[in-house]
Amino acid sequence: MGGLKREKDVDKKQNLIWDYIIDSKAIILLFFANALVFVVVCSLYQLHNLPKIMYAFLLSAFVWICYGVLHARTYIQKRKRIQLAKDNLEQAWEALLYGSVHEYFSQGKFDRDKHDLQLTRLDTEYGELIRQLCQLQGSMESDAQMRRTEMMDYYMMWVHQIKTPIAALKLLLNSREDGFQMMEELFKIEQYVEMVLSYLRLESIASDMILKEYDLYTMVKQTVRKYSVLFINSGLTLRLDEFDIKVLTDEKWLGFVLEQLISNSIKYTKMGTVSIYMKPGSEKTLVIEDTGIGIRQEDLPRIFDRGFTGYNGRMDKKSTGIGLYLCKQILNQLSHKILVESKEGEGTRIYLDLSRNNYVEHVD
Repeated sequence: MGGLKREKDVDKKQNLIWDYIIDSKAIILLFFANALVFVVVCSLYQLHNLPKIMYAFLLSAFVWICYGVLHARTYIQKRKRIQLAKDNLEQAWEALLYGSVHEYFSQGKFDRDKHDLQLTRLDTEYGELIRQLCQLQGSMESDAQMRRTEMMDYYMMWVHQIKTPIAALKLLLNSREDGFQMMEELFKIEQYVEMVLSYLRLESIASDMILKEYDLYTMVKQTVRKYSVLFINSGLTLRLDEFDIKVLTDEKWLGFVLEQLISNSIKYTKMGTVSIYMKPGSEKTLVIEDTGIGIRQEDLPRIFDRGFTGYNGRMDKKSTGIGLYLCKQILNQLSHKILVESKEGEGTRIYLDLSRNNYVEHVD
């Protein structure tokens, strides 16, 4: 391990020396041009004044070598400090954004070697340009965040406000003879509102989670009861096996996933059965199966992409392409896995592995 590190350090030093030679080629060419002048002078005077010329040459060479050593030292220190700044980007960002560019680059905020560097005006100008770009980017990010916060506040307010007329409509429809079918449409509106709310909260889902052990059968029953209106109106048969399984999860977010998956099964099953049961031989894998229109094989790898509706979704003209995307993102955060099997015209089977996995399996 130590030998490998030493080899890397040697390679870095060699690369640094080579970079210096390339970047300082003008100075090196001037040195050889100076040496060539002495050679030409020696040839013109036929070596009669060789001692004096050699003395002058050695003095000149000494000056050039001193300059080269100082120049190389400054170059290497600058490169090191730039690399250290790249390795500590957040601190470098703050130092450039709020501090002095000259002080930052000349004194080396992260370098153990605290010798000051002499910066040229060009170095300072480049540093000032970087600082101004950092300030511009910071200002743009601040403006974008402000606009996003305003948009989030507006939509959150809209979602909460629209729940009031939805609740009022439910009360009014209960007294109508044809209210049952209208109640179904109102229920769909409510689900779309819930989807918008979940989408807006997606980025902050980690801070909204409360992980506890919940009874899975109770959670599934609550979801089925919530969708009873859709089951009755669609005429579908529900097969719900009883099971006694505890899962470590977040009730609200897993409940949202169950709602989306059951809702999709109802939406895309014109007749037949929706079955919910535990996978045989698996301790915590819940299966949601339907006899609906199914999913095309070429669409399967993309069903969790944001905005993807697939062939059947486009034909239905009611799909948003957001529901399954939200499910996948939420399950990622919960460390659960999801796998989908489907054949067009035969139905779809969804496997939810609700054990606490460290990764989420991608759909093939």
